[in-house]
Amino acid sequence: MQTLADVGEKAAVAAILGRLKSSTAVGPGDDAAAIEVGGRYVVASTDIVSRLAHLPGAMAPRDIGWFVAAVNLSDVAAMGARPLGVLLSFCLPRDYLLRDLEAIMEGAQECALSVGTEILGGDTKEGRELVIAGTALGEVGKERVLLRRGARKGDLLAVTGTMGLASAGFAAVTNGINAPEAADAFMRPRPRIREGMALSASGAATSAMDVTDGLAYSVHELSRQSGVHFIVDWEAIPVRPEVLRIAMAVDGSVEDMVLHYGGDYELLFTIRPDMLDAVKGALGDEFSVIGRAEGSENVLMRGGQVSQLESRGYEHFMR
Repeated sequence: MQTLADVGEKAAVAAILGRLKSSTAVGPGDDAAAIEVGGRYVVASTDIVSRLAHLPGAMAPRDIGWFVAAVNLSDVAAMGARPLGVLLSFCLPRDYLLRDLEAIMEGAQECALSVGTEILGGDTKEGRELVIAGTALGEVGKERVLLRRGARKGDLLAVTGTMGLASAGFAAVTNGINAPEAADAFMRPRPRIREGMALSASGAATSAMDVTDGLAYSVHELSRQSGVHFIVDWEAIPVRPEVLRIAMAVDGSVEDMVLHYGGDYELLFTIRPDMLDAVKGALGDEFSVIGRAEGSENVLMRGGQVSQLESRGYEHFMR
C-alpha cells in the first residue's frame, strides 16, 4: 500500500479533494473556502506549522507566533479579503515553558494587529512536539473575490515584493550566516492583506494565489486552474542582492531559491493588460510584472533562451 512518503503532499491532497463534495461558493482547492453570508463572502482557511517541519531552533517564540499568524492570514490576502480574525490551537509537550507560550501569543497578536485584525481564541492540548494549527477568517464582496482560476490569454503575470528572500533566510539561519533582512523575511513574512484588498477593489486582477511552495509551482497552479500557460521572464523577477550573496555562501542555486523553495508568502496574480495603470495606482511600486499568459506550456525565458518551467516546489512528506 502507498504511504505519504511514496506520493507526496500534492498527490495526497488531490486524493482527499477527490473524495469531497462541496456546496459552498468556493470549495476546497483554492487558498481559502468562501461561504455566502448576507450577500458577501466569508472566507476561511487553515494552516498548520510544527517544530519539525517549519521552525528551526533559532526561531524565537515571538517569531513563531508571528509566523503562524502570517501564513494563515496570507491565504485571506490571496482572496482579496479583509481579515476578521485568527484562531490558534496548540499541541504542546507538558514541559513546554509557559513564558514561551505567552511569547508565541504575543507574536501572533502583533502580526494580526499589523493587518487590522486580532486573535479570536483557540485551544490547547498535550502532545510530543510543538504543533500549531491556525484558522483565518475574512470577508469580501462576491464580485471582488480573487480566485486561482480566471486568468485569460494575454493577461499579465505579476508578483508583489521580491522572490527568494525567505529561502535565502532559511539557508542563512541554518548555516549561521549573518543576514538579518533575509532571516526576517523567512521568520516574519508579511501577509499582503493591503495589497490583496487593493487588487480586489481595482477589478483588474483575474486570478491570484500566495507563493507558499515556490514561484514555479504557483505559476503552474494558476495555469492548471485557469487553463492557460505562461511565459515567465527570469530577468523581470525581482530578486534582492542578499539572495545571490547567501546562495554563493552556501554553494546553493539562486534559481532554486527564487523558483522552487518557497516561503515568500507574496501574491502571484494576473492582470487585465488594459488595467495595468489601475494596478499601479493601487499598489505603487510594490509589484512587478514577470510574464504573460500565452503559448501552449509554461516556460522560463532567460538570456534569450526559452526552457520548460519545472512544476517543482517545497513538498511535505518528500525528502
